Amino acid sequence: MGDRKHSSVEEIPSFKEDFPSLPIDSSILNTLIEDAQDWAHANGLVMRSSENKSSSDSCIHAPFSLLPAPFPASLYRQALQVQDATARLYHRIAYDTQWLLNAHENVIKTDEFTRNLCDILKKVTDEGLAQRKTLVIQRSDYMSHKDPFTSEYTLKQVEVNNIASSMGAHAERVSSLHRRVLSLLGMEEGRIKAAIPHNKPVIMIARALFLAWKEFGRPNGVILVIVEDVNQNQIDQRHIEYELTEQGVNPALIKRITLTQCHESVKLDSDRHLILDESTVSVVYFRAGYSPDHYHSHKEWDARLTIERSDAIKAPWIGLQVANTKKVQQVLAEDGQLELFISNFAEAASVRQTFAGLWALDGNDPVAEKIIKISSHNWTTEMSSCVYKVLLYPLTYFIQHAQAKPEGYVLKPQLEGGGGNFYGDEVCDKLLHATAEERSAYILMEKLRPLVVQSYLVRAHNSTQLAESVSELGIYGYAFGNDIDPPVVATGGHLLRTKGKLVLEGGVAVGASVIDSPFLYEYRGE
Repeated sequence: MGDRKHSSVEEIPSFKEDFPSLPIDSSILNTLIEDAQDWAHANGLVMRSSENKSSSDSCIHAPFSLLPAPFPASLYRQALQVQDATARLYHRIAYDTQWLLNAHENVIKTDEFTRNLCDILKKVTDEGLAQRKTLVIQRSDYMSHKDPFTSEYTLKQVEVNNIASSMGAHAERVSSLHRRVLSLLGMEEGRIKAAIPHNKPVIMIARALFLAWKEFGRPNGVILVIVEDVNQNQIDQRHIEYELTEQGVNPALIKRITLTQCHESVKLDSDRHLILDESTVSVVYFRAGYSPDHYHSHKEWDARLTIERSDAIKAPWIGLQVANTKKVQQVLAEDGQLELFISNFAEAASVRQTFAGLWALDGNDPVAEKIIKISSHNWTTEMSSCVYKVLLYPLTYFIQHAQAKPEGYVLKPQLEGGGGNFYGDEVCDKLLHATAEERSAYILMEKLRPLVVQSYLVRAHNSTQLAESVSELGIYGYAFGNDIDPPVVATGGHLLRTKGKLVLEGGVAVGASVIDSPFLYEYRGE
């Protein structure tokens, strides 16, 4: 660390003067890693091993970064400030069934999973929603993106997660771990407190579920947690259940069950109550159901429809899940679409400011036609990375300047949970061989250029080396309410996921990232 004398004032640190000097001496590094691994096991920062995902009798520590990742304090504050507006936005979108169906009109022609979700949405809307209020527990993900024209770092949205927003328990533990590591390295307490922000997402998530449970009005009402058949990250979920019991829910009322088991075990009564083993379900908390892999047959889809037809408060309900697609993210970026749901100009502008470049690939979209036309002329690897120019400038300008400052892009399907994206030449191949209808199931997104820092990524049974890495910041929040009144919203807690600079996919669950926390700093000309 820098040698300057710090006052007791909790001023946001300067990265150059306050962050630990790298690399760390090997003897100190090994001691820190051993201490951190012991702390992780002692404090529940663990997950099931990949060799035994179905049981907790063999656990390893969750992958984490030994040091927090530098992140601009101004962008962190911006992400916090926009979260309530984002939660309200998706709460409103979910109730506009016709807008959602129109947005996915071309997607569902070839995307069976999204089509099934839309079918359920239409059925329950036509029938009339039984639940009085709805709940979204959300995590909005961003990167600190280096603008290719100004070279300044700006906050850009990667995606919004309305279902199974995970890693909150692990995230808050890593924040605590990083405070310990910085203290062991000699950083003063006031500087640590300023650099590592308060982080308690579990309490906020549990409070949202408790609020819904109380609203339903049955002291013996069940909280049904829909889980995957095999879940390596079960411990992270359990921390939320434990906090629910601290807030007053009898642990016997919290039931974990798969969609397959729901088909055999849950039913609707004449009042549209959801019944599990003769008990009424108050809240359904989906920690599964976001991937085609979770629906093995019609049984799981039938179970989902039964749940959605009930008066149990769902987190999320089907409208919020349909609103969670990449297609909705892209449509909202179009002129005037976001403003349909946010009437306040300043609030709409604050949300829109975080949008990255997003474009439709519908068969009749003029941008898509330009891309396909150029693709058919034998794109080279270098030219294939220049699609950004197609989208910003006239075609003749693109051809003339294709070799200068090429920008990247990502082709994204509607899937959640990490994986499935296409990069580089894969995009060219997909566009060349897909039909117009098949292309409609994807969106094209500007490939962000995140801040690159040095990190020690600690994974169980692996050596730890200093590596260039990039991070993605997630902000947790919720919205709870009906389709008439403004919903109750709250923001609380964050997650930072860090991965190697050259790793394309994200997500801890898919093995790409480690759990991290931000080291907030102010840029002071360093």
